[in-house]
Amino acid sequence: MSDSHEYLRRLLFISFLVAMATVLKSFLSVTLTDFRFTFYDIPLMFGGIVLGPLAVFLMGFAVDVLYIMIDPRAVAPNFMTVSTMLWGFAAGLVFFRRFKVTVFRLGVVVVVVSIMAFTLNSIQLYWIWGLAPLPNVITRFAVMVIKWPIQIGALYYLHERVVPHIRGLHKENAED
Repeated sequence: MSDSHEYLRRLLFISFLVAMATVLKSFLSVTLTDFRFTFYDIPLMFGGIVLGPLAVFLMGFAVDVLYIMIDPRAVAPNFMTVSTMLWGFAAGLVFFRRFKVTVFRLGVVVVVVSIMAFTLNSIQLYWIWGLAPLPNVITRFAVMVIKWPIQIGALYYLHERVVPHIRGLHKENAED
């Protein structure tokens, strides 16, 4: 496959993941003032595993900018933008050409990144609303813990079922 075809293929895959994460974050989520239940982080983490940390760092920024343009309650890039960028970046940093993807390693990355994102988002909510979001901290933490097995399972499934086809397609075309 020529370099231009590989570049286009990679760009299309990035666009697909950005679109998927944006739809999950903007339209297929339960969002209140200081609380959101969504799975937009799964396409970002999957992108990190497949594409690497730098590409997904930029993807996370793109997802959050699109979210800010779509949702009138969203505010300009802030700590929440950084937490969105962190999801894919961390997965890419750990798994892209480094460590084999296992359920345990995925679990560690998901737990660590979700706690970091939870902290960044809580700080941002405090700066925006003051002490008003404080009663929802326990609810937000409980939702985070409930999401862990779903995120880990979905990422492991995607890695086992989709990545071989992505790499297999590339190898088949490289032989032509």
